[in-house]
Amino acid sequence: MVFSDASIRRADGTEWTVRGTLEALKTAIWRRRPVLGSIMEKHGGKNLFTYSRDFLDVNPSPGLDERKPELISIVRELVAERLDENVADSVARQLEKRPLVSTTDHHGPIQHPFFLNANIISALPYKEARDETLQNLVVFSFSSTSLNNASTFARGLLFHGGMNGSRNLIKLPIFLDREKMSVVYATRPFTSEDLDRAHAELDKKVQTNQVTAKRAYKVHAILQTHFGAENVLQADDANQQFTKINYMLWPTLFRNAQDVPNLIYVDIESVVRRLLLRHHLTKNTLIYRMMFDPAARTLFLKYFNNLHGAFSLENKSGSVLFWGIDAQGHRVRLMLHDAALQSEDGVLRFELTPEAISDALRNRKMYPSMALCYLMISLYYGMKCLGGFCQVHDLTVIKDAWGQLLTDLGETKEAEALAPVQTKELGGDGLVLAYTKTREDDIVPATGIDMILEEECDTSYEHFLALSKTVTLEEMMQPMLPEMYTVLYSAEERDPVLSCLLPDQIGKATGLQQKIMETVVRA
Repeated sequence: MVFSDASIRRADGTEWTVRGTLEALKTAIWRRRPVLGSIMEKHGGKNLFTYSRDFLDVNPSPGLDERKPELISIVRELVAERLDENVADSVARQLEKRPLVSTTDHHGPIQHPFFLNANIISALPYKEARDETLQNLVVFSFSSTSLNNASTFARGLLFHGGMNGSRNLIKLPIFLDREKMSVVYATRPFTSEDLDRAHAELDKKVQTNQVTAKRAYKVHAILQTHFGAENVLQADDANQQFTKINYMLWPTLFRNAQDVPNLIYVDIESVVRRLLLRHHLTKNTLIYRMMFDPAARTLFLKYFNNLHGAFSLENKSGSVLFWGIDAQGHRVRLMLHDAALQSEDGVLRFELTPEAISDALRNRKMYPSMALCYLMISLYYGMKCLGGFCQVHDLTVIKDAWGQLLTDLGETKEAEALAPVQTKELGGDGLVLAYTKTREDDIVPATGIDMILEEECDTSYEHFLALSKTVTLEEMMQPMLPEMYTVLYSAEERDPVLSCLLPDQIGKATGLQQKIMETVVRA
């Protein structure tokens, strides 16, 4: 079979083929995340379903298992508060038997292709697992991104408008423009007035030919039914609202199929915050020592310096242990100054004592860093964490750093207990199973909202299960490589050819689009 491998002309007059550009993209991405490259080299040729079955294979971690009830108890509390007691009990039973969570997602509506597909793929092995406790996809999502983050758009809804060949991606805001740089963790709940404004903005987009009237009608219904639900509008903050919305929204993506597991979104910062307040700021745990014992803290600064997800003392990037939150809800870098965590301008300053940190966490003036979240959930409590294309690298190097710190502290038993903890578990982030069809008979990655709006493409759970058995891990990652590239490289660093390649160009050049079109479009 012959596929179209179009040429791309650079500004300097040279030409690259789509396949050549793909190889250059992979080289650039693997350079920044070599662990991801090694995973793809080892597993890229497997069909996606075969690869996903390994998600459920959780290594026992005997040296850490006795701590797990602390974590599971906190998770149960948060799920009960945000959803209900029965769901919370189901989640607790599942985690007790199979300590497996996803830490791939950003906390927001289940819509961006990164996180939508990560969860579809994580659900693939459930149906054939024959385990009655597997009723939930438990996601510890990160609420440390801004409302306007491009890979989430927690500020509102993300969907294709159906105009101009339906390639036009619409961002329909719910929160105010002045709030767009607030971190989700610190964001107020949206109100019925916010939803009224979103409805009005949607009507304007119909009038200006950005959204078809037919799709707008369905989006109005989503806003009213899911975002406007009474229990959502009564929530205390946006974090709780997104947990409630995703729990209700998820089954509608699959036409309310009965065999789809529940989607349980709980932001990881709230989990770690409660664990710290209850167990690690009043007891002499390893986490307590790392923060407050000078010798252990010195080792933390030594081994975690210049790690992705942690901080760089030389470059003044990242944040030490926690991020501060300013009056506008923006995150603020904190560095260690004279036994205190302080912002560069000195406006935020927290003494590094158990009392001061407890007070700041209770009053939501700070939240735990990514490195601290990974360290506690994966390496202290021993949960298997399915992760994204960045996490598989970041968590692996953080595990190495934590092991070195423990060894230097003389905690050799603790260091040895880390051995079975799995860190190279790519959970479907960067892979695409869900597509929407364009007017030119091409396909583009669908958002979660698109799946509800879609009429021509099959979005059933059975369809995704069947499709996963016909495509490889490498094939399904290729359409998202350009977006992964823009995540890992700043605008100044990017080669414009590598970042402008479109998913449908990739699909046509590799034959993936034809393979998917044979199964994705309804008869």
